[in-house]
Amino acid sequence: MRKIVLISMVFILATSCAVSRMKGRTKASTDQASVGVSLAQRITNQNLTVRNFFVERAEFKIKSLEGEKSGIGTIKFLTPDKFLVSLKSNAGIEVARIYISGDSIFVNDRFNKKLYYGSTSYLKEKYGLTTFLLPVALGDYVNDEKLDSTSLKCIAGKLNVEGTVKDVNINYLIDCESGKSIRTSPEDEIGKNLVEIDYSDFFKINNITIPGKIEIKEEQSNTKIEIVIKKIITPWEGTIEFIPGKQFKKIRLL
Repeated sequence: MRKIVLISMVFILATSCAVSRMKGRTKASTDQASVGVSLAQRITNQNLTVRNFFVERAEFKIKSLEGEKSGIGTIKFLTPDKFLVSLKSNAGIEVARIYISGDSIFVNDRFNKKLYYGSTSYLKEKYGLTTFLLPVALGDYVNDEKLDSTSLKCIAGKLNVEGTVKDVNINYLIDCESGKSIRTSPEDEIGKNLVEIDYSDFFKINNITIPGKIEIKEEQSNTKIEIVIKKIITPWEGTIEFIPGKQFKKIRLL
């Protein structure tokens, strides 16, 4: 179960967005978009999770002590908090479907014919992470406190910002030109990194800078996950429907 939950979280975290199918990428440039706009505004105005989106294809690789695995996935998102994730093998066979809405999580484990269900607090207790952090791994800047523009000082084109999301401390390393995080590190209560997330291959659509490649490192399990976004739609006007597996064994997440 740990593997399914971890992979599902990664796919959710890996979401980016675009206005239509992506037919090539251009390097992000903020020269015109940022004229007359403060760094604080650029940081907060480029968050992706303010609209519905549909990731039609994301490719992933997972390296751990158990070896290397790869596959593909899709993600549907409806504001403010509904996610539907489908994980498939490279052959296109679905192995798991994950639905998160508010404080509820459901996982259809098709391979083992099991339905896991429970509260998203399970993720917090088991992994130290919460669904409130999902936008963070998309490259979004999230902070329970308002960003103070007068305190922002760039050094060598980079800016370090500390934030808090639902009692989880987060360190952002932000590129001052684009206003996007290039590395994000949530911490536990003793200041140890829970995961380290690196963003690269940025591209720009509708004045929004988006990370095309996301790498997530989890030190405790010595796991590294690489996600590359291939096809994305946003705004998206679709719907989300989760159908529990028929005759699946129900297992509550505790």
